[in-house]
Amino acid sequence: MDIFSFTDKGLRENNEDYLLNRQLSPDCSIHLVADGMGGCQYGEVASSIACHAIADYLESHFHDVNPEQNIRDSIDFANDQIRMQRESVKEKLGTTIAGALICRNKAWAFWLGDVRIYHFREGQILFQSEDHSLVNEMKKERVVSPKDIIRYGNIVTKSIAGNTMPDRLPIFHFELSRNDQLVLCTDGFWRNINLQLIIHQSKDTLQNSFFEMGKKIDDNYSILWIGN
Repeated sequence: MDIFSFTDKGLRENNEDYLLNRQLSPDCSIHLVADGMGGCQYGEVASSIACHAIADYLESHFHDVNPEQNIRDSIDFANDQIRMQRESVKEKLGTTIAGALICRNKAWAFWLGDVRIYHFREGQILFQSEDHSLVNEMKKERVVSPKDIIRYGNIVTKSIAGNTMPDRLPIFHFELSRNDQLVLCTDGFWRNINLQLIIHQSKDTLQNSFFEMGKKIDDNYSILWIGN
């Protein structure tokens, strides 16, 4: 498995994104990208806590036979950790997140908020996660204007913030073929960089170009790229 990761603060003062890759067993691994919510203090703390809590939980339960339930339980565990931290510092904490649990040629993708997951095969998108955002909710009821997107584009409807969790965490299960690629990236990345234009470029080339992009992007931007 080939893994490429990149994160940068862009024009922001701090980087509140967090990336984590962990081998759970010889055949299973967990990959996470979190984006500390910009409207809350301690965003960088929340994104780190959530990633490590999920990975810790899955690492201690990867022998269990129900991956989807383990993922849901790990999110609940992370939410409890965020709640305890929030109570400790008496500040709001929150993060959006996306993850991929990979066991041999099987993958389980999950997400809350607008960190996206893409599944590529031969340069084509087979799967793209649907953002949990106010704009997406509005689109289900009416036509959304460019002014609406500017005004509400950064408001997410699901996150890990120590509150009551949504009833059903979306989990998408699929099989990986040789040369498939999974991409997890924060909204600061997918809003500013066209994935289909870079998917065939070398990682060395991308590393340099991504650093240069940080001089123009007014947000943290992060990508985790997994090749099968």
